[in-house]
Amino acid sequence: MAWKTRQRKRQLSSIAAVDYEYEVDHLVIGAGVVGLAIAERLAARGGGSTLLVDKNAAAGQETSSRNSEVIHAGLYYPPDSLKTKLCVRGNEMMYDLCERYNVNHQQITKWVVGQNESDIEYLENLSKKADRLLPRTKRMPGPPTYLLNQEEMRALEPFVKGRAALVSPRTGIVDVHGLMQLLEARTQDHGGDLVLQCEVKGIQKLASGGFKVPMDTPAGPVVVKAATVINSAGLHSDKVYNMLQWPSVSPKAITADTMAGDDASMKDASLANLDPTHFESPLPPLKLHYCKGHYYGYSGKALVSRLIYPVPDKNLTSLGTHLTLDLAGRMRFGPDVLYVDDPHDYSIDLSTVGSKSSMKSVSQVIQTYLPSIKSSSLYADYAGIRPKLAGPGEPFRDFIIHHHDGFVNLAGIESPGLTSSLAIAEHVETLLY
Repeated sequence: MAWKTRQRKRQLSSIAAVDYEYEVDHLVIGAGVVGLAIAERLAARGGGSTLLVDKNAAAGQETSSRNSEVIHAGLYYPPDSLKTKLCVRGNEMMYDLCERYNVNHQQITKWVVGQNESDIEYLENLSKKADRLLPRTKRMPGPPTYLLNQEEMRALEPFVKGRAALVSPRTGIVDVHGLMQLLEARTQDHGGDLVLQCEVKGIQKLASGGFKVPMDTPAGPVVVKAATVINSAGLHSDKVYNMLQWPSVSPKAITADTMAGDDASMKDASLANLDPTHFESPLPPLKLHYCKGHYYGYSGKALVSRLIYPVPDKNLTSLGTHLTLDLAGRMRFGPDVLYVDDPHDYSIDLSTVGSKSSMKSVSQVIQTYLPSIKSSSLYADYAGIRPKLAGPGEPFRDFIIHHHDGFVNLAGIESPGLTSSLAIAEHVETLLY
């Protein structure tokens, strides 16, 4: 039986105590899928209190609820990156959790389709990389990927055009809202609390230990003392991070490079020994880029039975305008890439993005691998915004997951953040304990 979210979302005014109105062992900022996974993991430890806060009226209202809902295998990114390590681990954890608690999902498989010799060489190298990186497990004893030629492709998916395809059997889709409801319910079952419409206004490291965190709530301002703070604020994680102040703040040793996932080990050992008494104010600033992506629905019948992806661009800014299926079997396409200044603007301009000329342009991109698609059946469905560390044209940037003295900072948690969410939570627990 699937889990249902229970209504235990308390206002801070009702749990406020005296002078430091509320004290907590773990304060998790941001209730997207990653924040929910972290809160559930820490609450399940027992022996300490966990408080998850979010500025919105419900959990998972931003990036977590506006994506392709894909469970990725971990194929694309550099082998030593956190994106690869946490996606590979998270893939296995996600399927286990969904099966155990009846979260709707499907291990539907994915094709990455190549159109020319260069693409085929890329797919061959990607397959060799997958063989090295993806261990065979009891759940997935077969090869992590394999290649199909043009005739084999045509026999399985007659509408798909390509010279070769890399098959990823471990790729799937998941009901993200059902997943988030489960994590929210389990957090509360373990004694954790979720407080909504609660906006963090500052974070101050206390010389005596812990953090002072003032917040605005519908009931008025409140101050929380937290032994540990985890910043999982997604699109707003740079703003939250830039609020942080130490007694004599910010080490020259911590830079944008040392915070990057590819420079931090899974244990973050190089940062664990920094002494906050050496810090000067302010902390090195962190800046995110907001990448808006539009998703397109299709009113015609589904032409495929699995996910179809083109070969991605070399900087991995996106994985291309790909074809996904929802759990009802409907096709959708996207996302495209549009860097924007406003992380709150999910609107779709029907005079541009939704226009006939725009649908024609989108259909031309899709027709490179699905030529039977009709532009008249496409429509602009919804938009999502991804928190990127890399700006337009910049090279690959890894997740930032950085711990120092009770503060864990997560930034740039875009794709494959959904797949990685449970492994990120496991990693954060390891950093703290």
